[in-house]
Amino acid sequence: MAHDTQPLTEQRRRVGAVRATALCYRVLIRQIVSAGRLAALGALGAVMVIVGWVVGNSSNGGGPANAGALFNGANYADGFGLIVIVPIVSLVFAAASLGDVRDDGTLVYLWLRPIGRAPLVVAAAVAAVTVSLPLCVIPTTLGGWFAADFVVDSGGVALGALAAAALGTVAYSCLFVLLGLLFRKAVLWGIAYILLWEGLAVGLGDFAERLSLRGYARSLLSQIADVDLGFTTYGLVTSVIVLASVSLVSLALATVRLSRLNVD
Repeated sequence: MAHDTQPLTEQRRRVGAVRATALCYRVLIRQIVSAGRLAALGALGAVMVIVGWVVGNSSNGGGPANAGALFNGANYADGFGLIVIVPIVSLVFAAASLGDVRDDGTLVYLWLRPIGRAPLVVAAAVAAVTVSLPLCVIPTTLGGWFAADFVVDSGGVALGALAAAALGTVAYSCLFVLLGLLFRKAVLWGIAYILLWEGLAVGLGDFAERLSLRGYARSLLSQIADVDLGFTTYGLVTSVIVLASVSLVSLALATVRLSRLNVD
């Protein structure tokens, strides 16, 4: 009998990566989504769109002012979208994806299932990105476009804002999933990182800027929109590769951290 049940036991322990990821995703996305979070962060995005519309209406479009309007749109998408909305929204959902279930003790139920650690980490990141993307991309894109006052070529600003917000959201989400496993009060640590490093690193010199996700996200915006925002601009391919690499490395480190984590 022991010989007969052994293969069954091994089979139950081997849940495919795709199936395990889907299972964890359904659990975690219900965990991180709440009416309060959606209302608060959705309101922040609405503020960006409204202010962008006001900025666009207060500028003079057409003629020589066309370049100025494009700069206003790209600069606004960077200053409000990439430095405020994208990192903060990503932080709230990504840090909670595994951090909340660890803190409230429900992570043990996922831990005891016959699944690997990597699918759990990937599911957490995908759940965070699923919720964060529309809350980041829509206001950043519309806010930048409205601030450009719909002048000729303002579509480039909207496209650049969309690409920068989307890739930035993915990179920040993966990074903050790792942060949620490293620290108990991950949101506070994340806000400190956003304010003290991402907010200031761009002005501290080229070396500090190279270690800032914002530097590569805003380079995407600048390159696609074809607007000089007055900072060191990295190439389009370089920016994409760096943001993708940060995402993958963060997920790998989060998997290692989760494997070594003591779950009560």
